[in-house]
Amino acid sequence: MGLSFLAPAFLLGLAALAVPILVHLTQRQRKDVVEFPSLMFLERIPYRSVRRQRIRHWMLFLIRCLAIVLLAAAFSRPFLDRPDPPLALGATAREVVILVDRSYSMGYGERWADAGAAVRRVVGELGPEDRATLIAFDEAAVEVVPATTDRGRILAALDTLAPGSRTTRYAPALQLAGRILAASQRPRREAVLVSDLQRRGWGAAEGAKLPAGAALVPVVVGAGDDAGNAMVAAVTFRREPDGRAERVTATARVVNGGDSPVRGLAVALELEGREVQSRRVDVEARGAASVVFDPFILAGGGTWGTVRIARDALPADDAHHFTLAPGQAIPVLVLEGPEPGSSLYVRRALSIGEAPGFRVEARPAGWFRTSELDDKAVVVLNDAPFPTGGTGLRLREWIEEGGGLIVALGEASRVTDDAAALLPGRFGPPVDREGAALGRIDYGHPIFEPFALPRSGDLTAARFYRTRPIEPADSARVLARFDDGAPALVEGRYGRGRVLLWASSFDAFWNDLALQPVFLPFVHRLARHAAGHAESRPSYTVGQALDLDGWWEAAGRAQATAPGAVVVRTPSGRRIEVGTGGAEGAAAAESADGEMAGAGGGRVGGAAGAAARLIELLEQGFYEIREGGRGDGAARVVAVNVDLAESDLARLDAEELVAAATAPGATAAGEETAELGPAERERQQRWWWYLLAGALGLLAVEPVLANRLSRAGA
Repeated sequence: MGLSFLAPAFLLGLAALAVPILVHLTQRQRKDVVEFPSLMFLERIPYRSVRRQRIRHWMLFLIRCLAIVLLAAAFSRPFLDRPDPPLALGATAREVVILVDRSYSMGYGERWADAGAAVRRVVGELGPEDRATLIAFDEAAVEVVPATTDRGRILAALDTLAPGSRTTRYAPALQLAGRILAASQRPRREAVLVSDLQRRGWGAAEGAKLPAGAALVPVVVGAGDDAGNAMVAAVTFRREPDGRAERVTATARVVNGGDSPVRGLAVALELEGREVQSRRVDVEARGAASVVFDPFILAGGGTWGTVRIARDALPADDAHHFTLAPGQAIPVLVLEGPEPGSSLYVRRALSIGEAPGFRVEARPAGWFRTSELDDKAVVVLNDAPFPTGGTGLRLREWIEEGGGLIVALGEASRVTDDAAALLPGRFGPPVDREGAALGRIDYGHPIFEPFALPRSGDLTAARFYRTRPIEPADSARVLARFDDGAPALVEGRYGRGRVLLWASSFDAFWNDLALQPVFLPFVHRLARHAAGHAESRPSYTVGQALDLDGWWEAAGRAQATAPGAVVVRTPSGRRIEVGTGGAEGAAAAESADGEMAGAGGGRVGGAAGAAARLIELLEQGFYEIREGGRGDGAARVVAVNVDLAESDLARLDAEELVAAATAPGATAAGEETAELGPAERERQQRWWWYLLAGALGLLAVEPVLANRLSRAGA
């Protein structure tokens, strides 16, 4: 402990003590005027002081000196630099922020019950002047109860909380708590973190810190519960055609995250809520096992289901939900020219495609019937004239409605003036070349994107001996050019459909592309893009956003147009209306049996705007999506599963978290030894007020005393 000064430079003002010293030691001659006749006859003798002047008025001198000393000390703002004693718990009014972890790992065993008991214990220890805030967090943090001294309000809100379906992140919760504590003027501030302290929830780079002087008190729940955990890690499907239906074989991967083997674990396959098969499997400690179910027939309308294991300590990862849509194979119609075998390579390439597959039909262009377009997604016009008359008109209408056309220009390729309007460019007569190659390729386009990676195939290895020149339209996009700059592949839009114009044929007469390894993936990407194919996902993960329009298109080209308004019902029963401009009434459209976001652990939202309509998937289970504003249309199902990263139950060291999230001077034990800076210490002591008041008082006394002493000396 010692005396310190906040502004020691003002101590230089003590030099002003020289002023009263000089005033009191300066020799003064007393002058009395005496009238005298002429001094011309007197001799002038110089006056000499025979002794040094002494201070005669000591009281006045000391008052003046002390006033200067007090003024200099007041402006330098002195304070005692001494360690502050710890503040005992409950000794002063506190600002307490209670952070409750509601990630799905808190549903393990008795952790959530222990967390509730811990929060009630913290609330019970609050003093009458203490103020508390309740925050629930998982990946995001929500202020459930703002700062209040009402304990009953906090406990009532606690009863509405439950573990959700999301993962753990500590940074958002600590940042929100830090803002609340930084705004508080109470002398004691602390955040109480009630969690299982899952390690994956904290990243040192996130940099979330509480303000200086605020303490972090971790309350760890579930310590010692090591019952292990088994989970359904993934489910894969193998599809095989079975007449007009599909035969599906499901394979589940079961993982044991515990240190003990699991024997005879029951694994069941449920379809549309009904158990259809069950298996038993042994899983070694820290191991995995695969379970293959018997094939089932996928009906025309698709199905939804769940692979479920016997319930264990963590139920959230005991089930894997999925949906299966039929007809994933892209139907392709190949119209051939008069040259026999001209479509051999393209037909074989498409017939062996997988994920997605292709259903290929080929026939001469002259045998084409308009009824064949009803169930087709792509038409390949390979070295054949464009159909004329009514069939040509129906083909143009079909493309305008969303169909895809690939035109491979060969010897027999011809087009009428009416049909030329739908092509992305005009083409001329065949031109002989001496082994031309592809030179400039747009690898950012979906067709060529896979070939941009190393060792993914060399499109430039193919040689072209005959091509047709193409003059692209203004609205067309050139996707590939030959090495002399001539367009090789041009894309255009006609209504809602795509038209792709290839400057050569798909046979081995005009080029050797069909003999290259890249031919098969190239044709697959070409057909997928022409069809506008969007992969139908069997499931999503909690936290992802569902693009409503893209998802609807992935359900099949027949339903490619998403409805103007839909009604979404979440797994917990909440009802959301999503209109043409995004989410409408997301807060007001909740049904009576739904739960609010702060209490139910889930939330659904939409992104406004015409560009995309997004639904935020925050709950595990099945979302039902219905057409029409009233929600009375046909229901479609979206399966959502938890992020299995949360199933890793490794713990974070509490001291590590406290050290990373608190500033020096706050302890995890709840005692505050706030290391205040000089300004804070001086502000608490405020000595300068008294010093300044004393100086002003002395300066007020000084003139009165000086006048009295002057009159007495006269």
